[in-house]
Amino acid sequence: MASELHDELFDDFLLESGERLDRLESALLDLDGGVPDPDRVDEVRRELHTLKGNSGLMGLADLQGLAHELEDAVDGLAGGAVSPADLLAGLDRFRDLLRAVAAGKTGEASEGTAGGADGLRVSFDAVESLVEQLAQVVIRRNRLEDALGRSAPQADGRADGDGAPESDTLDAVRTAYEPLGRDLDRLQSQVLDLRMIPLARLFRGLRRIAHDEASRLGKEVRFVARGGDTPLDKALLEIAGESLGHLVRNAVIHGIEDASVRSEAGKPPGGTVSVVARKVSGEVHIEVTDDGAGFDADALLRRARSQGLLPDDADPDDEIEVAELVFLAGISRLEEADVGAGRGMGLASVRETVGRFNGRIDVWSTPGRGTGFRLRLPLSVSIARALLLSVDGEEYALSLGSVVASGRLGPGEGHRIDGGIVLPWRDGLLPLVDLGVFFGTAERPRESGAIVVIESEGSRRGLVVDQLLGLRSLVVRGLEGVGRPEGLAGSTILGDGRVVLILDGPDLAAASPLLGAA
Repeated sequence: MASELHDELFDDFLLESGERLDRLESALLDLDGGVPDPDRVDEVRRELHTLKGNSGLMGLADLQGLAHELEDAVDGLAGGAVSPADLLAGLDRFRDLLRAVAAGKTGEASEGTAGGADGLRVSFDAVESLVEQLAQVVIRRNRLEDALGRSAPQADGRADGDGAPESDTLDAVRTAYEPLGRDLDRLQSQVLDLRMIPLARLFRGLRRIAHDEASRLGKEVRFVARGGDTPLDKALLEIAGESLGHLVRNAVIHGIEDASVRSEAGKPPGGTVSVVARKVSGEVHIEVTDDGAGFDADALLRRARSQGLLPDDADPDDEIEVAELVFLAGISRLEEADVGAGRGMGLASVRETVGRFNGRIDVWSTPGRGTGFRLRLPLSVSIARALLLSVDGEEYALSLGSVVASGRLGPGEGHRIDGGIVLPWRDGLLPLVDLGVFFGTAERPRESGAIVVIESEGSRRGLVVDQLLGLRSLVVRGLEGVGRPEGLAGSTILGDGRVVLILDGPDLAAASPLLGAA
């Protein structure tokens, strides 16, 4: 019992220490480069004092001694004998030692999630196991639902061994199944919420990256973050952190110009790197922007052609966006003198990594004004609530996060305007996209059918399909070996074993309305 109690206290100590280190880092970053704020200095001293006491309570003399050393050094902040950067380096040493202690105690660094004052801390491995079991329950539930659907027409007029119609038995099964389905929906939502973590934790690390790179290069860089309360699946957090860390680092190193260059261009001497996150339909969008030099488009084109990535006579306006060149394999070998902003290094790898988790990365750049990258990641990588629909004999799934309404299209209701088809809808015009024409399974758009209205970032489209088949909870899988085709976000397996493609709502919401062949 005493051992179990000590283990529980040790886990609490690890988690609480990590939270205190995050607060210390934030306070020291606020103090760097300005007149020390006495209140922030006192906060640093209090947090270090508590770390020292907690380390001593757990019998961790090395951690206790390091915390004591850092606590003593705080007095030097006021007179300039000690800089916030010195203490940040000390915090890094404390973190490394804490990880080593955790690894020695548990075999691996301990992770968990913290509730409120009356909450319960649960390891991520336990939550992950629960989600995997839930995924299997969802698959079996779909099989049962499919079986009930197939059995309905066969049961009419038939009887079981007691002479009662078999349809009565099926009705009783459906009556029992419906509340069970609702309970499973609630359970699914609650279990997936356990795996969601606010991005604020990730943003703290990005701020540190921007600070360290700017200090190393002697640049003045302001880091701005918004949307830290946006949740992201814990399974995606590491991927997002790695990719965003690379983008922030490149923004400071290659995007933000030296103060003298910025002044000559009429800019303030200090640059700004912004990270903004928000939930959009069933996705999380995270944008990293800077107000630096932007891409040198001519240099990108020259290098791409010299490496055979574009033919000499290629017209980039027709074949590829210039900014997209930075994602081509081989552009990472660009020399800084050739590309100005020098953004090539590693971006092909970032896109590949994000794509493995059904995500995307977009880029835009304006010479002299800056560059932006947008990561589009699924809200969850495991289970999603979706609408099944049928087009030209094919079935697709569409996440409910993009759906705002549904309806019917009758003959003659659509109107051709500016090369597309629109439908009067809610005191406006709704552009229509025939899904069969979009995917090449139909030559002409349907004159009638079902409509699913989707919306993303202010862009709205009506998807014209043959039939809406109902709602399902689906286990989301990737598109192995085919990348991320336009309009598709992943795949799933239905209860009867059929593979169904999952539509990319934001992609389709921005698609051009198509007329098809005349």
